[in-house]
Amino acid sequence: MTRALLALILACSVVAGFEPVTTYAQAPTQGQTGGRGAPRDPRPQATGGATIRGRVLTADGGTPIRRAQIRAISSDTRASRLATTDGQGRFEFRDLAAGRWEITASKAGFVTLRYGQRRPFEAGRPIDLSETQVVENADLALPRGAAITGRVFDEFGDPVAGARVQVMRYQMVQGTRRLTQTNVGDQSDDTGAFRLFGLTPGDYYVSATVRALPVDDPTSDAAGYAPTYFPGTGNVAEAQRVTVTVGQEIANISFALLPVRTVRVTGNVIDSSGKPLTGGSTILGPADGAGDLIAPGAGGNIRSDGTFILTNVAPGSYTLTVTSRPQGFGRGGGRGGGGGTDTGEIASIPLTVGAEDVTGVYVVTSKGATLSGTVTAAPESTAALPLSAIQITTQAVPQTRGIGTQSARLDAGGAFSLTGLLGPRAIRVTGLPSAWMLDAITLNGSDITDKVLDFAGNQDLRGARVVVTDRVTALSGTVTSGSAVAHDYTVVVFPDDRDKWAFPSRYLRAGRPDQQGLFKILALPPEAHYLAVAVDYLEEGEGSDPRFLEQIREHATPFSLGSGESKALDLKLVER
Repeated sequence: MTRALLALILACSVVAGFEPVTTYAQAPTQGQTGGRGAPRDPRPQATGGATIRGRVLTADGGTPIRRAQIRAISSDTRASRLATTDGQGRFEFRDLAAGRWEITASKAGFVTLRYGQRRPFEAGRPIDLSETQVVENADLALPRGAAITGRVFDEFGDPVAGARVQVMRYQMVQGTRRLTQTNVGDQSDDTGAFRLFGLTPGDYYVSATVRALPVDDPTSDAAGYAPTYFPGTGNVAEAQRVTVTVGQEIANISFALLPVRTVRVTGNVIDSSGKPLTGGSTILGPADGAGDLIAPGAGGNIRSDGTFILTNVAPGSYTLTVTSRPQGFGRGGGRGGGGGTDTGEIASIPLTVGAEDVTGVYVVTSKGATLSGTVTAAPESTAALPLSAIQITTQAVPQTRGIGTQSARLDAGGAFSLTGLLGPRAIRVTGLPSAWMLDAITLNGSDITDKVLDFAGNQDLRGARVVVTDRVTALSGTVTSGSAVAHDYTVVVFPDDRDKWAFPSRYLRAGRPDQQGLFKILALPPEAHYLAVAVDYLEEGEGSDPRFLEQIREHATPFSLGSGESKALDLKLVER
């Protein structure tokens, strides 16, 4: 399916213009929930005097959709709100803080849509609010979701109940195009039937896995099923693509699971003091960090004597991750101000499984590396640095199942300490208000701003210095199509230097226009030569795809930014 056809299909999915709505019913009280993609923050959220009102309608007939869930998320203020539409499809968010807000509407049976989104998988358009601004008619029209139905069988043609059926699609993940799971899935019933609904138009792949027996069950059968792609293959290269359009239902996507002889994996875990590790857990993940299927339940707890048993493991290449998290050790792996000495232990090893049981796996954990330092304002900064909003975050590169993002807050003096770090990680600063940006990160005098650090063992790395500045770079402008000002586009900014395209890169950015049709991209690293291009369609994540950047660079406009510089560009729309 071409992008042009997809654009035509969803062109009606967002109400065009600003049709007047003169009366509004009171929307239910908005909650302060985090929502998908929203930053979860236990501190009170910022409030203000701004308001957003709108309606949610069906795209095919303009009928109001009642009890649709509306989320408003602001990355500027780390705030999120939740509302539900009334009987006329109306919603209202009041007392919003000034900043950039994104609105998302969802309802079972419909495609989840972001305000301003007109094509599949592109980003929505933000709403920029001033202190007391009232935005009327932030309307969304939801198209009917597509559905895929079918059945799952065993090798004898009998139905398989309880199989986890998942929709997958290719997208950019950490700079690589990979087959990844979506949030659409189902479990087969006693007839093997499944129904996958609420799908956005596009190309998908259907997979099925069967939950293994409990990992400590010594009677588990050695017969099992490998994760299988439609039409019945374990090789992703042989998987068959399923294409759906708006509201379409694709039936008879039925296939048989691949029988395999599964094996047991047994071993011992020793902590850094030489004693058996207790109270921990094991997780099997794909060897490359993402993309491949892992059967649900592939992992389990470590016994009191430090031993573990994994059952029903299919042949393949894996990463075995062992973690031990003591009581009170939360997600994040670090605490602000140098705290958090009892951080648990961690290890990650490659594991290859063949046709025979794997015994004698020996894992030695460590407390992981510690990275500590301070956050300070650059000497030229004039504003007060808001330390309470800032977090220092490490991101695994590539992403590894069982080892997630770890973050630490700052103490009153700007100090932080990250603990339990293992493997390649990029250091990032989150929670910075829009008036601030990262200037540099150094470790004992060496610049590590754009480096990936490989943490190992019990390293204790001190003296990290994170410098932020209020001299924020800003790129803004308009886009024209012919002689008219364009209001629906995506601007992609990337460095002229191809070496800066590699993940993770601070130099790659994409942005959508606000309600006036203006784009604005803040905090690009200064003293670099950039290229900017406006395209009519861009799938989320595609702006970091080196193949796309290479194809589009001949249409791009060059520019450069100095420290704290603001620059305006007028770009011509490029139709793909």
